[in-house]
Amino acid sequence: MLQIGNLILASVPKRSSKARRELLRSYVRLSAYLWNEMHEYSETHPQTSAKTVLVAGLQKLGMQVDDEDLVARRARPIQQYGDDTDPMQQVATTIQLPRYLWKQIEDYAAQARISKRHVFVRGLKELGLHVRDEDESSRSPLI
Repeated sequence: MLQIGNLILASVPKRSSKARRELLRSYVRLSAYLWNEMHEYSETHPQTSAKTVLVAGLQKLGMQVDDEDLVARRARPIQQYGDDTDPMQQVATTIQLPRYLWKQIEDYAAQARISKRHVFVRGLKELGLHVRDEDESSRSPLI
């Protein structure tokens, strides 16, 4: 504990590597055309999966990301959607990320007053993927 005048600062104990690596699962919904954009990105970046593309986007937003979270243990092809699919159709997948990363996503979303989904969309845009205006704005206001 550190005291500066009347202000007392408590230090936060460092998390163990096991606690840092604890994976939490959640759903992510993105438009079909974004999945196609992620597929194209993965074609030029070896050892990627949907998870690693999304995490690379989070890193571009300034989040601290462990190196091991940027490389796919198993490179899985990212599903591509054809012309018969509405590009704005929402496609969901389950993603497992470490607790430390979800905490940063939640903090970023709260500070920017956007949904967690939009944090991922902003990250993809920072990676250089084309993001349509419709995906950049939230459909429901956050309170």
